[in-house]
Amino acid sequence: MKIQEFTLKKDITLKILNMNDEQKQQRIGRFTGSEIHKLMGAKGMGKTGETYIFEKAAEFLTGVPIKPEFTAASTTWGIEHEMEARDYFEAATGMKVVNSTTLDNGIIAGTPDGISETGDWGFEIKCPFNSGNHLKNLSMQDAASLLDLRPEYYWQCVSYMWLTGLSKWKFCSYDPRFKEEKRMLILNLELNPAHLDLLKNRVTEAKLLFDNIISKL
Repeated sequence: MKIQEFTLKKDITLKILNMNDEQKQQRIGRFTGSEIHKLMGAKGMGKTGETYIFEKAAEFLTGVPIKPEFTAASTTWGIEHEMEARDYFEAATGMKVVNSTTLDNGIIAGTPDGISETGDWGFEIKCPFNSGNHLKNLSMQDAASLLDLRPEYYWQCVSYMWLTGLSKWKFCSYDPRFKEEKRMLILNLELNPAHLDLLKNRVTEAKLLFDNIISKL
């Protein structure tokens, strides 16, 4: 994973993690942690899941990602503050996080924001561009409320626990515009085996449809 360093005001150095071409290619045609929630509808995969599977099949056949790379203001904000958020987390908790590379089990792929230095839990950080979203995140208290309010983030964490084999994950929301006591939310997640089984079953179902689409061409 390439690391670029940018020195900003107040001599804050942020490390922007950029996937190299090999890692980007690795994700083409794979269900990914950041989008796996599209398969996790309450009543099944539904149209959202079906569309996602067709997109991944198209990527597999063309070698080209469905969604072209772009840099929106919200994306830039998140990238620029991710390392700042991790530094803040480490200073606040005394725990250290190390970089993770892209992980792939042959069906799903994903790049966790980090793994603990001790290797026993993973780390996912969100830096909302819209402060209202961080304020909403502050209302969450546990895994159940994360699943209810931000299911896309919950299933992303579960998928990373599957990929890493870890049973603990920390989900954080960070906004430097808030006063210090409200600047960061930290949720400690424990793997729910039933939810992991559900995810695996949905991914298996999705892979069957994926293979069927490819085989009919």
